[in-house]
Amino acid sequence: MRSVILVLVAWSWAVRAMMDGCVDELGQLQRCMPEFMNAAFNATVQATNTCGSPPEEYCVQTGATGVTKSCHICDARDPRNHHNAAYLTDYNNQQDTTWWQSQTMLAGIQYPNSINLTLHLGKSFDITYVRLKFHTSRPESFAIYKRTREGGPWVPYQYYSGSCEKTYQKPNRGFMRTGDNEQQALCTDDFSDISPLTGGSVAFSTLEGRPSAYNFDHSPVLQDWVTATDIRVTLNRLNTFGDEVFNDPKVLKSYYYAISDFAVGGRCKCNGHASECVRNSGRLVCDCKHNTEGADCNVCKPFYNDRPWRRATADHANECLPCNCNGKSSECYFDAELYRATGHGGHCRSCADNTDGPNCERCLDHYYRDTSGSRCLPCSCSTVGSESPQCDDRGVCACKPGVTGEKCDRCQPGFHSLTEAGCRPCSCSPSGSTQECDVNTGQCRCKDNVEGFSCDRCKLGFFNLDPNNPQGCLPCFCFQHSSVCESAVGYSVHAISSTFDRGNASTPTRWVLCTTDKFLGNQMLSYGQNLTFHFRVERRDVRLSAEDLMLEGAGLRVSLPLIAQGNGYPNDNKQPFVYTQLHTAAHKLTPSLGGLPSQISFQVPFAGAGYLDSVSLVTARVGPGVPAHWVERCTCPQGYHGQHCEKCTVGYRRTQPELGAFSSCESCNCHGHSDTCHPDTGACDCQDNTAGLSCERCKDGFYGDATQGRPDDCQSCPCPAGATCAVVPRTREVVCTNCPAGTTGKRCELCDDGFFGDPLGQNGPVRACRACQCSNNIDPNAVGNCDRETGECLKCIYNTDGFFCDHCKEGFYGNALASNPADKCKACSCSPLGTVDQQTSCSQVTGQCQCLPNVIKRDCSACQLGFFNLQSGIGCEGCSCNSIGSTNGQCDIITGQCECQPGVAGQHCERCEVNFFGFSLSGCKPCDCDPEGSQSGQCKEDGRCECRPGFVGARCDMCEENYFYNRSVPGCQQCPSCYSLVRDKVRTRPCWSPLPQKLSLLERLNNINNTLTTQWNRLQSIRNTVDQTGAQADRARDRVRDAEGLIDQARQELEKAKEAVSKVVSVSAVVMVTNSMEAV
Repeated sequence: MRSVILVLVAWSWAVRAMMDGCVDELGQLQRCMPEFMNAAFNATVQATNTCGSPPEEYCVQTGATGVTKSCHICDARDPRNHHNAAYLTDYNNQQDTTWWQSQTMLAGIQYPNSINLTLHLGKSFDITYVRLKFHTSRPESFAIYKRTREGGPWVPYQYYSGSCEKTYQKPNRGFMRTGDNEQQALCTDDFSDISPLTGGSVAFSTLEGRPSAYNFDHSPVLQDWVTATDIRVTLNRLNTFGDEVFNDPKVLKSYYYAISDFAVGGRCKCNGHASECVRNSGRLVCDCKHNTEGADCNVCKPFYNDRPWRRATADHANECLPCNCNGKSSECYFDAELYRATGHGGHCRSCADNTDGPNCERCLDHYYRDTSGSRCLPCSCSTVGSESPQCDDRGVCACKPGVTGEKCDRCQPGFHSLTEAGCRPCSCSPSGSTQECDVNTGQCRCKDNVEGFSCDRCKLGFFNLDPNNPQGCLPCFCFQHSSVCESAVGYSVHAISSTFDRGNASTPTRWVLCTTDKFLGNQMLSYGQNLTFHFRVERRDVRLSAEDLMLEGAGLRVSLPLIAQGNGYPNDNKQPFVYTQLHTAAHKLTPSLGGLPSQISFQVPFAGAGYLDSVSLVTARVGPGVPAHWVERCTCPQGYHGQHCEKCTVGYRRTQPELGAFSSCESCNCHGHSDTCHPDTGACDCQDNTAGLSCERCKDGFYGDATQGRPDDCQSCPCPAGATCAVVPRTREVVCTNCPAGTTGKRCELCDDGFFGDPLGQNGPVRACRACQCSNNIDPNAVGNCDRETGECLKCIYNTDGFFCDHCKEGFYGNALASNPADKCKACSCSPLGTVDQQTSCSQVTGQCQCLPNVIKRDCSACQLGFFNLQSGIGCEGCSCNSIGSTNGQCDIITGQCECQPGVAGQHCERCEVNFFGFSLSGCKPCDCDPEGSQSGQCKEDGRCECRPGFVGARCDMCEENYFYNRSVPGCQQCPSCYSLVRDKVRTRPCWSPLPQKLSLLERLNNINNTLTTQWNRLQSIRNTVDQTGAQADRARDRVRDAEGLIDQARQELEKAKEAVSKVVSVSAVVMVTNSMEAV
């Protein structure tokens, strides 16, 4: 029973916020639920069998045979003796128990007959447990059922039976595995025994043993499993002792069903969207939050359907969200397909202002949204001229061919006769006509350079019928060498542009626009196209000239005024200027320019400032794109060829190269060494080892007179490949020049400085000259760094040596190949005192010198620990420090003196210092002999000093018996002879006890004095040691001084005590003497 209650409590508290509201302290929505309660309390239970109608006798079962049973009457009419079903759910008072009771077995209630107890909860509850407390023994077999709606099927919750297989066809004590159906009822023989005879309880937990119980929020199966509106308990078989087989009425009357309490633990089911249930028109309903409604908060409120309804969880309130209708509707429904597609499921209904769509986000068909965006207006497209009654988002209709206007209600220019088929075109060529025609004949009006009925062909001497050309066709150019041309193919439109923030000129002078190279070079492909820029001035008193705009290149310059070609006068407002490059009287630049422009220039025609911006030039280039039909292809006369007749044919050259393509062509002259020449420059294609513009000299690697006109005018140089030669005029000797790298000499037969080899094989096989490899350890500015034949390095630097300067020289170490000179070879610097045979060399890799015995460090400059005397030249000697008297076994590296413990002396710390004793690991202790009472400052091995006559004590600092100290006389003085007599007398008179006791006290005081004296000596030693440590022991000195003060006080007190004892002894002695004399 305890485990059941724990499970119930765990599940009850696992659903958080039992007493919480639906909003947390931060104002965030959260799961909420009504408080946990006994849903059966005072609820109505319907029983199919109840005792008392008519009144009948029943007996109390004792379980003992032969014992007289206590019998009573059940009478439904008697309030004191009835046991109806209302007692099942009333207040359960242990002191005054009430119970429901059935008829007895005598009335035939035993199996197969059964009794049903049906509890009506009034609405859905999340059931946690069902508990029954029996007034009699628990039944042998009974079952618990539930249903989730009125009139619905009864679903088994749990079976209890001592015969599960026989009664319910269920295995006994079955259990569930993960993946099993978690809505199945199990059967168990727990609680089916006949004992106890009264007061037995049965508690059923709805979630115990079900694997998904710990993931309840995400288990719709268990959420449905715990839901119930009604609970039914079916009592199937009574528990008996087996004595009912004798049909004894008394026995049969002792077997019946009786239940004192019927409890159902749970919460009013609100799916996490309400914190309480309230009565509404007599019915229990949830007080729903989170925009939900329904008896169980199981649906979303109207207009809150943007996502599907969900049960609240511990992590998320899953509140219902409002639909987004853009203010055009207050009605919507949940659209699952829309939710899957967009993540928002609210589908609006009855959109206002002619809108439509799931969110009223678009206009109805044949409507468009006005500029304010608040409503939709009708398109009103012409039914005759429009393609469709639907317009675009600006209200413009789609027109039929030849029709125009926002509503498609009139013909376009060049069209006529608006009909159902649209407007008929004038059939004029758009390139060659003005797009106008006679409304009756259709005759087209042609541009200036175009002809034909439809204006579809160029006049003779023109080409490129272009719709953007106001004249229709371009005149042929061909550099004035031909008048026959046509449009070339394979060219596309290309625009060159630059933007300038500001141009300024303060005086009437040329302002040169040195832009990027893209404006310069051969711009022949821009013929007939526009040069455009924007320009403004600060003052209006403009004085124009014929050279306001200039193009320069190829030795030519062309110019024109700003107002040429219909451009306006410049003013203080920025305006465009457009110029067309045409070879016509109306448009051509003066003179015509078709070469290689090197700059575009402007002259400001007044004193002030002009501002230039957005310069662009339309041209063409080879490649795909918008075709550039203005590019011409000419038919050239003899002696000329090229697309524009801009080239001379083979065997011809320019007569005036400075005129470029405008120059005429003439035959070539190449001194008999070529039949062709360059058509523009006149440079010959030289043969026979000749070179020059007219093949007038020999080419490199050859010598002779090329102007003779013979094939053998030029002979090969007697030099290595790649070298040239020259003839000495006076001696006619041929000398090699420009020898290959690394060689020199008249015939390049020697290796140059810094190279080695045998290029001509004069001393053996031919060996090409190669650069000497000296590991970057030579001075590159020096001469003779290596042998010219062998390549051996001769002038190594950075303390390097070797054939290739690749290792350190003797007495140095390091990496000779290091890139940084500072990281190359360093001096060994071996110590002559610690190195074997005083060597100066070391390991060239590590730099380690060869050290003498017991010598360390790379340069052998120090002794090992525990050794000294490096100056000996034979290695370091061992310190040999006494292991007891030294502190660490180390000594001074020069003198060999070991570091001794306190009070220890000797070079090896082998003995105590003078006036010290007790040689040990902690050092020697000071003797501290009293200088007045001891023979010397040195004590014996046990620390006792050798005393002078009359002195005693370890330090010889006390007078012996019958001696006293007189401050006026040095040493201890002997007492008068009478004291000796008294002493002797006392020794012979043992009967006197007070005196020995006092002598004993004096002896103890003397011992105390000795101890204090010893401590005083030790403190004196400590003080001496502390004084040597200097400033670091100041605090220790203070403590020593404090201790000295205390000891001085103790000594003073001791002196007082000694004086007191002495007086007592003196009195006692006088008394003893007096008594002795009296006896005599």
